[in-house]
Amino acid sequence: MQKVLKRVVAAAVVAGASLSAATVDAMFTEGKTEGNIRLGYIVQENPGSDADTYATALGGRLGFETAAWNGLKLGVTAYVSQEIGALSGEGEKLNPDFFADGQDSFAYMGEAYLEYTWRDVMVRVGRQRIDTPLADTDDIRMLPNSFEALIATYGGIEDTALVAGYVTRWAGYDSEGDISAFKRLADNGSGALVIGALNESVEGLALQGWYYGIDGVADALYADALYAFGLAEGVGFEAVLQGGCFYEKEGSGVDGCVAGVAGALEWGAVTVAGAFNVAMNDGGTAVVNGFGGGPYVTSMEEMTIDGLEDAKGYVLAAEADLSKLGLEGAGIAVAYGLFKSYTTPSNRADEIDVIATYAATERLEAEISYATIDDKYESLDGDWNRLLLRLNYTF
Repeated sequence: MQKVLKRVVAAAVVAGASLSAATVDAMFTEGKTEGNIRLGYIVQENPGSDADTYATALGGRLGFETAAWNGLKLGVTAYVSQEIGALSGEGEKLNPDFFADGQDSFAYMGEAYLEYTWRDVMVRVGRQRIDTPLADTDDIRMLPNSFEALIATYGGIEDTALVAGYVTRWAGYDSEGDISAFKRLADNGSGALVIGALNESVEGLALQGWYYGIDGVADALYADALYAFGLAEGVGFEAVLQGGCFYEKEGSGVDGCVAGVAGALEWGAVTVAGAFNVAMNDGGTAVVNGFGGGPYVTSMEEMTIDGLEDAKGYVLAAEADLSKLGLEGAGIAVAYGLFKSYTTPSNRADEIDVIATYAATERLEAEISYATIDDKYESLDGDWNRLLLRLNYTF
């Protein structure tokens, strides 16, 4: 279910288990199909205006990955989001979050890659899903972000993964504009060099450090540490410490450093958590999420410290695993977030999230989330409320 303490996924490439084929023909006949079917409904209320919007869509991912032949395999995945007109608004009443430019339904090749594995080295080139702190799938609407990239990983060191690659373009909800079209990471740049290392050699401790050379935007450094340990029978604690810096290129406005700390206490079926981020930057600049949802521990369903000048973020949250209370597969989480400028205290935004999930089977899951934003930042979009319902079947 939804975790109240968010942290970037410690994985460089999203990949399934490999099958081995003896011949080229077997490479295809022994391949596997995977994906999901998703029904999504969204409504956004904008208090004080007539601009409330809503939409319903049916879509998902349909992919095929071959078995590996001499270490080589191929993968392709279609991404689809089709409007259900009878359950969607018309014209200005149609919520655009599920659709491409022009409020159009879409289908496109979200993944198409060639992968080669030799001993402890894996290289993947083409359209693919990746999850790193500043470039990630962030699957928050109908489909995840995906990227055109060359990514290499090395796993020959025990409890350690080394990652290097180059990312050129991306598509998806976070990419803005036509979310079904692959576009450059930055209008005035060719791509981003990505280098990272992850280590879990100490029991309960996960470390990661990353460098991004984002052409036309910034050089960026990011690191975090997560430590989990038990306090007593049925009681556990998780702590996260994170930090990063952006070094502006070509007047992009992306500059400054960010630090964060978070903790979550799990006691039986209940988890309570708190998180804090602070951004430090000069006037006219800000830290950003990167390309996706970002790594920050105070990130909410909608708000983050992304793009906010001299921002502080605070989050308090609670989560209940209702499976432990007799309601198998169910869970609920509630979070409150406050984002404000420490140089201009009147600039602030509050968000309250309520998220409920229910896994009817291992493959079928429903999620409903409600976010309400009270925005006093002149640079943001004002007050609004968003309800999102997703029914997901994975195969």
